[in-house]
Amino acid sequence: MPHYDIVIIGSGPAGYTAAFEAVKHKMKTAIIERDLARLGGVCLGEGCIPLKGLLKFSESVKDYASIRDTVMGRVEQIRSGLASRLRSQGIDVIKGSAQFVSRSEIMVDGEPVSAENFIIAAGSSPKKLFDQPGVRTSEIIFSLEKAPGSVLIIGGGVVGCEYASFLNNIGVKVDIVEVMDSLLFGEDEESVRVLAREFRKRGIQVFAKTKIAAIGGDGEAVMEGDKEMRQRYDLIIEATGRRPNTAGLGLESAGVALTERGFIRVNESMQTTAGNIYAAGDCIDTPMLAYTAYREAETAVRHCATGEKGRIDYGAMPRLVFSMPQVGSVGINEKQASDKKMNYRVYKYFFKALGKAVMEGKDTGFVKLISDEDRGTIAGAAAVGDDIADIMNQLALIVSGGIAMSAIRECMFVHPSYSEIILEALHYGKQ
Repeated sequence: MPHYDIVIIGSGPAGYTAAFEAVKHKMKTAIIERDLARLGGVCLGEGCIPLKGLLKFSESVKDYASIRDTVMGRVEQIRSGLASRLRSQGIDVIKGSAQFVSRSEIMVDGEPVSAENFIIAAGSSPKKLFDQPGVRTSEIIFSLEKAPGSVLIIGGGVVGCEYASFLNNIGVKVDIVEVMDSLLFGEDEESVRVLAREFRKRGIQVFAKTKIAAIGGDGEAVMEGDKEMRQRYDLIIEATGRRPNTAGLGLESAGVALTERGFIRVNESMQTTAGNIYAAGDCIDTPMLAYTAYREAETAVRHCATGEKGRIDYGAMPRLVFSMPQVGSVGINEKQASDKKMNYRVYKYFFKALGKAVMEGKDTGFVKLISDEDRGTIAGAAAVGDDIADIMNQLALIVSGGIAMSAIRECMFVHPSYSEIILEALHYGKQ
């Protein structure tokens, strides 16, 4: 029976990050992956990387098959690089499905594997509220023969808005039906209004506060909102969230407890109720983002190897929706600051007042900073714009680092640049 210092179940962002971190601590390491063709998990298969590729290429190319083939070719290139890196660091990758038989042993397709420690990084799968042939999940985007003429996306949120943006870019008629009154519940309301306005301009129709009453086999959807509507679509995609992949792992045999929502229960160091078993990524009840999975995996391995306790500040974690335009936030928003009765101010600056944005035709939206006036720092920020990912990274550093507004004002930013909007907001955007 092979024996390891640590065995990681799953090869997605949490899985491979945990493996690389374990090697740093000189731990004999293995990854269990049931499908080697999906090395890298959802993030590499149909999530973070390929979807952003679809969005990028669709800005200039409108042929669906050409875009898909280019993106998936590059995905395979990245996957090959990941496999090579795992091999070069002496990490064993074992193909098969894992099931615990005790806290120290799993069966992998009938073969026993033992370890001193385990990390469960099993990921998540799309929820299916409409279990019928006419409704597909978002993965269908990567296996179509040709672009459909019309698509209904059930659910706004991150996935719904990103896929709507791509499909709209290549000429598909897209409708979104959302049961809530906001496309992105919990995000800055003003930012979401800009997104909804831009969607309307692009021809994306959003039916808010509307639910699906029925779906016919011919692609007809019955929607109930202010009134009942019936409409046929070439394709219906469900984007109603994701569920953790915990079934079939034999967690009860290892003493690993779940939360009421079915996620694996962990403490701040990512330890489960079985002390030598950890969990990270989508299978625990934290934001389902690759970069949270990275940090959780590192936290788990460091605690396992050194006893260092976890210190993840999820409140300072940036969030970004790669829709068109993009919507992002970090820290608290304006409503939360008001509800907490903070001594705060809002500093807002529009991209249309930024020279580089106007010159390059990317002047949609704004950056909004929420200050903590008592501390002299930025407690939160929201942004909406054509290309704000790097701006959100800088805002995350400012918020998490507690950088004084006076220090930011004294800093000299490159001109012209998009990120100088942060400085402009503090100098000229006080409301």
